[in-house]
Amino acid sequence: MFGQLFQQFLFIEINAIQVYLLWFLLGSFTVATLSDLKHLSAQKEFLEIWVLFIFIMFTADIYNYFRLEQNLFYLLAKWVLIIIILPIYFYWFRRIAWGDVFAKMAACSMFSPIFIIAFMVIVRIIDASTRFLWKKFGRGNFYPFMPVIFLTTIALLSIYHFIFAK
Repeated sequence: MFGQLFQQFLFIEINAIQVYLLWFLLGSFTVATLSDLKHLSAQKEFLEIWVLFIFIMFTADIYNYFRLEQNLFYLLAKWVLIIIILPIYFYWFRRIAWGDVFAKMAACSMFSPIFIIAFMVIVRIIDASTRFLWKKFGRGNFYPFMPVIFLTTIALLSIYHFIFAK
């Protein structure tokens, strides 16, 4: 029981449809990153896309929970982290724009709970180490944050692929 729960928390299970969704998400992140670098904001339509993406992933997780009889604790942990902890931490404590918060939520909807926590840590590391680059595209203390989200998502997917993928 504990081994299976640990495996669910650690491993990311992506089915064929989710691979296409992942490519779609990364494509939207790429365009939003370019827009953020150029205009210091991504278009509002990206926020709508990411909200829809989060809803689709939530629905897929609920469906998989009932179909595959996954652990309820895993499901609750993942979505409490995504829907409650991420917005509270990034919007109210870190003062990140809502569009960037929803981009993070969309990225994390693909990950397991341990990778969501890793995302929160790695995004801080990448932000601190690359901020000087992004500030060249910003104004005052404001700088584009989508490049940080994009790089963090790619970094976590790469870490998972090279270390944990079978």
